Amino acid sequence: MSSDATTWFVATSQEKKRRVTIVDVARRAGVNKGTVSRALRGMDGVGEQTRRRILAAADELDYSASELGTALATGSTRTVGIVLPSLRSWYFSEVASGASEVLSAAGFRIELINLDIDSDFLQIGSEQFARLFRQLGAGRSRDALLFAGTTSVPDAQEGKALVPVAAHGGPLSTAPGLFVDHREGGRLVARHLAGLGHTSFAMVEGQMLGKLDVSIWELRAAGFLDGLAEAGHDADAVRRLRPGDCHSRDGELVGRQLLASADPLPGAVFCQSDELAFGLIASLRRAGVLCPRDISVAGFDDHPMSHLWDLTTVDQHAHAQGKRAALALLEVLGDTRRDETASLEGTEQLRVDLIVRDSTAPYVTRR
Repeated sequence: MSSDATTWFVATSQEKKRRVTIVDVARRAGVNKGTVSRALRGMDGVGEQTRRRILAAADELDYSASELGTALATGSTRTVGIVLPSLRSWYFSEVASGASEVLSAAGFRIELINLDIDSDFLQIGSEQFARLFRQLGAGRSRDALLFAGTTSVPDAQEGKALVPVAAHGGPLSTAPGLFVDHREGGRLVARHLAGLGHTSFAMVEGQMLGKLDVSIWELRAAGFLDGLAEAGHDADAVRRLRPGDCHSRDGELVGRQLLASADPLPGAVFCQSDELAFGLIASLRRAGVLCPRDISVAGFDDHPMSHLWDLTTVDQHAHAQGKRAALALLEVLGDTRRDETASLEGTEQLRVDLIVRDSTAPYVTRR
C-alpha cells in the first residue's frame, strides 16, 4: 500500500452477547423493574439513594434502554428528522447544525434526511408535500420533522401533517415558521451601493429557470429596487441578469456576458447569492477587471468563504435559523427542556445584517 493511500475502517461485533435487560438491572439493584424504568426515565417516585443505585447498576451492566420500549412506554421516540433538500449545500448544513445543537441539548436524537433534489422549495398543500409527510412521518418512529428548505404558505389550512412539524424559510399557517426578511436584505445592499456614489447598477438573480422557488429571489430583487428608488435612482434602469441558477458557475456566465456586451460595465452589481458573486468576480478578474477597483460587487448569504473573498454581503444567520426553528419545534412538542430565555410566539422574522467588506468601494470617475 502506498504511503498516501486512504484506509477505511469498519467496526464490527465479533462476539455475540446476550442483551442486558431491565430485569437484569432490577436484580442487580435489588428493586423491581418498574422502579428501574421510572429511575432511568427521570420520573418522580424514586428515592435519591435508590436512583443512584439503579444508575450504578445500569452502568456496570452496560445497559441501554430499548428505543422501541421507551417509545411504547412514553409515546415519544425523542427523535427528530431534519429534512434537507441536499447535503451538498453549505446553507442547509448550517441550518441543520444549528437545529441539532438545540435538539441534542434537549435530549433528542437527530436523523438527517437527504431528499437530494435540485430545488430547495416545497409547496405546502401540494400532493408532493402530503406524500412526503406520509413517507417521512407516520409510522417512522419520529416525533417530528424539521424542514431546512424554503416552504410556501398554504391557501387553506388543510391536510395537516401526521406528525408535528416546524419549517423555516417562510411564514406557515400549518406549523410555526421562521423566515428571513429577504426584502430588507436587498434594500440594505441598495442603500450601501447608492451611498458609495454609484449611478449604474446590475442585479444577478438566482432564480432557477422553470422552477417554482421564486419567492426568495423576488423579495431580494424587490428590496434592492425599492432601496435604489428611495435613494433617487431609476429602478427600471437596473440591468437584470438571470443565468438560470444561483451557483458560482452561473456567476461566471454572467461575467462573460458582461464582458461580451457592447454596453459599459455597471459601476455596482448586486448578486442574489454569494456564490454568484464568487463566480462573477473570478470571471471578471481573469479578463483584468478587478473588484473593487473597476467594479463593486455585493452578495447575499454570508457564505463561510465570503470573508476570504472580502465580499460585502448580507448575513441571514443560517446557523441561527436552525436554532430558532428547533426552539419553535420544541415549543410545539411541549418540551420543557428548551431554552427558557428564548421566546418564540408564532411566526418570527429574523433580522438580516449588512457585512461591509472590500468588494465594494466609492464610485470613481475613471470607470
